[in-house]
Amino acid sequence: MSFFEKIKEFLGFRTSEDDEIEFALGLSEGKDSDSMDHVLLRDTVRRSDLNVLDYRDRERYVRACCEQMTAASAEVEKQKVEYTTVTERLTDLEEIAQLPASDRDEIKNRARKILKIEEDESNYRRPVSKITEVQFREMERLADEIPGVLKTMREREDYQMTVRRDMNLLEGEKSALAFQRKEDLQKAKNTKGYVIIVLVTAVLAFALLMFLQQALRMDVGVGFYVLIGLTAVAVTACGVSYRNAQGDATSAERQINRAISLQNSAKIKYVNVTNLLDFSYAKYQVSNSYELSYMWDKYKEEKEARNHSEEVAQKLEEARRSLHALLSHFRLKDPSIWVYQPGALVYEEEMTELRHSLIIQRQRLRKGIDFNLYNLEDSKKEIEQLVKDYPKYAREILAIVTQYE
Repeated sequence: MSFFEKIKEFLGFRTSEDDEIEFALGLSEGKDSDSMDHVLLRDTVRRSDLNVLDYRDRERYVRACCEQMTAASAEVEKQKVEYTTVTERLTDLEEIAQLPASDRDEIKNRARKILKIEEDESNYRRPVSKITEVQFREMERLADEIPGVLKTMREREDYQMTVRRDMNLLEGEKSALAFQRKEDLQKAKNTKGYVIIVLVTAVLAFALLMFLQQALRMDVGVGFYVLIGLTAVAVTACGVSYRNAQGDATSAERQINRAISLQNSAKIKYVNVTNLLDFSYAKYQVSNSYELSYMWDKYKEEKEARNHSEEVAQKLEEARRSLHALLSHFRLKDPSIWVYQPGALVYEEEMTELRHSLIIQRQRLRKGIDFNLYNLEDSKKEIEQLVKDYPKYAREILAIVTQYE
């Protein structure tokens, strides 16, 4: 049963159905218990700070939860596709490792032919290469997607910097508002003290006038009127000052909650884009987009130089077709990947390094998926608890969440 259907069932509009929010990719590996710790320590707008009686606060709170659920669900779907691809490559590695020795030897022989042709071509062209053979093969395999990847990676890096700057600005704004609220509360407290001082002074002055009137028979009628007037003016001024200070403190509190809400949204965006960048860096084995751009430029220079020999290129293509045909016979998920990574089929250390790289990619994807599933469930529980605690607002909440179905 979906979250929105649970709300409907709570209100009596439908019966229960199977839960649709599932992640069925089979995450058999252990979870990284510390992967989300830095996120869970972030500031949150506590429900205790929510003015449930205020329609605008209530609607803003519910919409914020729904928007987090929608964004998290979309991110999970994107990352599940990448996760499946990486898992298929790991499955291919296991399939190759489990083949009979004769079949593995045949695969290695055909892969060695590719390596030999590539080595001869590299030596024939120039003794020193600007890009390693492993990097060249990787760029060649990804040639169709690298231009788009470069553009996306640069956009995400720019977006990451923008979100980080926004987070710093919001943190500064939150600190300034907290200081202002403290000042306003202190001002209100001081005003109470002023009222006490005014009243005590008025009482003493009244006693003095009474003494002058009774003991010395002086006419102090005007003094009584002046005292009453001054006291009234002072008390009124203190009351206005106190009310203004309390109002300013309440306004600052609202602005702090708004800043925290925006900061939380920014943190979620920052974590998502950072996870995506970390995955991209691991996938393409670079530190940033500039490094990938450099490798791509060098690859294009290298490819242009290699095209001088059609005979060698034809031999290489024939060897790759031969290896592809053999791998297709063993029903691998994607044999085309391995014809551009023959070293992994020949050398155990390269196979181990590739497996380690794929595992890291999958761990980082899983971290992103777990993070978004956590946020989805957290927002879902918040709204469910809000409906449970305040059933009189259930229909209103349903009207809001239905807009996000």
